[in-house]
Amino acid sequence: MTNELRVLLVEDSEEDSLLLIRELARGGYKLDHLRVETESSMRKALQERSWDVIISDYRMPSFDALGALQVLHETGQDIPFIIVSGKIGEDLAVAAMKSGASDYLMKGNLARLVPVMERERREAGERRTHRVTQDAVRRGKAEWESVFDAVSDLIIITDADGVVSRCNGRVNAYFPGGYGSIIGRRIDEIFFGSEQPERKVFRFLHMQGETEEDIRFPNLSGWYNVASYPMRFEGSDRAGFVFIIKDITKRREVEEEKRTSDRELLTLYAVAFRLQYTKGVEKVMGDLLFQLHNMLQMDFSCIHLFEGERLRMRASLGLSDAFEKTMKSLAKDAPWSMLALAGRPFLGEEPDARFPAKAKSAAIEMGLHSWCTVPLKIGQEVMGAMTVGTISERSYSDRDVFLLCSIAGQLAVLIDNYSLYDKMKEKAEELYRSKMELKENLQKVKRANIELGRLNTAKNNFIGIASHELKTPITSIMGGVEFLLKYSGIPMTPEQHSIFVSVYEGTVQLRKLVEDLLSISRIEAQGPLAQKKPSNLMQLCREVHDLFTLPLSERHIKVEISGDESSIPVDEAFAMLAVRNLLENAIKFTNDGGEVRLTGKVLKRAKLKEIAPIVRQFYSSFPNGVASGDSYYLLQVSDNGIGIPPDERVRVFDKFYGVGDIAHHSSGGTAFMSKGSGLGLSIVRGIMDAHEGVVWVEEGKAGGSTFSLLFPMS
Repeated sequence: MTNELRVLLVEDSEEDSLLLIRELARGGYKLDHLRVETESSMRKALQERSWDVIISDYRMPSFDALGALQVLHETGQDIPFIIVSGKIGEDLAVAAMKSGASDYLMKGNLARLVPVMERERREAGERRTHRVTQDAVRRGKAEWESVFDAVSDLIIITDADGVVSRCNGRVNAYFPGGYGSIIGRRIDEIFFGSEQPERKVFRFLHMQGETEEDIRFPNLSGWYNVASYPMRFEGSDRAGFVFIIKDITKRREVEEEKRTSDRELLTLYAVAFRLQYTKGVEKVMGDLLFQLHNMLQMDFSCIHLFEGERLRMRASLGLSDAFEKTMKSLAKDAPWSMLALAGRPFLGEEPDARFPAKAKSAAIEMGLHSWCTVPLKIGQEVMGAMTVGTISERSYSDRDVFLLCSIAGQLAVLIDNYSLYDKMKEKAEELYRSKMELKENLQKVKRANIELGRLNTAKNNFIGIASHELKTPITSIMGGVEFLLKYSGIPMTPEQHSIFVSVYEGTVQLRKLVEDLLSISRIEAQGPLAQKKPSNLMQLCREVHDLFTLPLSERHIKVEISGDESSIPVDEAFAMLAVRNLLENAIKFTNDGGEVRLTGKVLKRAKLKEIAPIVRQFYSSFPNGVASGDSYYLLQVSDNGIGIPPDERVRVFDKFYGVGDIAHHSSGGTAFMSKGSGLGLSIVRGIMDAHEGVVWVEEGKAGGSTFSLLFPMS
């Protein structure tokens, strides 16, 4: 087993260094060594690593052992320093030892190297252990002294005769002279001076623990508690004592404050309990005065209220007949009434000029000494005043006045409530009558709503049945007229042909009206139940376009269909009906030779913010109300026709609403010239509601109108 050894060699000769390394290796060490020969390289080695021993030549061309010792001392490290030299005089060796070298050896006698090195390492370890121990002792002492001085209580140590030998820093807060005025004096003299306490707190040295009672010292303000504990001094058989003197002034103040607060809270609770009576205001005021006498040790009290132009006494307790008679009724302009009207408390130690003359004499005869009057008011309105008094020399403090004002405020509210009680009762009766009338009216409205629902159901049933029954004869009429016009070959006069054309167009319009009525009846009856499946809306638009091939060719209207071919979950029948209604309107309101464009694209949800200002004209809560998802499909039908006035764009989706007169529905000369039923766009909106989407219209880029359908893609 070999020991690891970190050796710093201060040597200019590599051969001598090898001899030293070989000698240490023979001693059983596993070496980690470094050779330096200049001051800078030695400083760097000491900074970068830690070393177990330094072996130095005494003299080198650019450095020497004394310089190396100086460098080591500057770092503050305690590392054994051994000088190994070829030749060194005794005086030089002594100087080196005085400079801090651990030992010195001759290069010709290296046999002592290992024992010397082991001895020095052992002594260095002992020195380090000693330093650590001393540091711990000093730190512990400093910490104990810091804690001793940081304690908030006075700590005083005395000998057996009570002479102070030590105290903590807290004495500076209580004695202006600090330590100098305490050390060496008797403790009872410090706290009691020349006066001797009856119980001699500091003389019962055989007692241990706290004093049973709180103490006041003549030389200090406040209240204190004293605890004493015996202790032994090292090297002495006589006992000393530790006195811990705790300042409990704040605790006493808190306790006194608590007692006062408890008394006030108990008074307020009792007053509040009395003020809950509903036996009349006179009874309440009498009970209140009785409670004040019991809780606050009052001898006299009375309550005045303003009634018209006078201040009248409404309740009293403890007053003499003469005083009560003189204070029974006071004019509003009397000094006492004016003081009460000011809305501020006023008080005194004796009856004075603020009392009416006769009342002052009666008060003196009654024995009134201290008195206080507080206003009864709500907000800035003064309702009266409450006066209390005693025959003792007690003075009313600000706290007493505040408590009385609080009680007076509660009483004022109660009096005001009593004055409003009759009005509230009358209003309650009136409210009850109104409630009964409202209940009767609600019953009428409920019956009317039931009847309205029945009629609406009957209407929808009638429209559904009538429309369904009308489809068959309408189809027969359309087929017969179309056959006569196009395939019969029967010669007709221009007048006859015009009549048949009018009949055919009227029948087409009637069929469209019947289909719209069937659609709107279905929506109103139960709402469209969309049966969604993936569909290509662009292909669906092309299928709808094929239905209008003939009228489009007659009017030379160009229709362009282009857009994203993605599959969208929609009800194909509903979607086709919506596109058909929009395309039919576009053809109707576009002049011959015009253009209609059907486009589609996918929008991310973030894009909804950009279109929100326009869509909210039609759906105020947009984008709330549309199905949530990551993507949406926007299908737009645009034309360059006559357009829709801005103030009518929202209303076009109402049932049976048509824009303007018949002139607005005659943009063409060959087809689609009649005014519609006003149901087409209402049906479109119902279909979009079924898809949890939205529909809106705005002015097109090339004039005309652009209708937009927004379908959720999930």
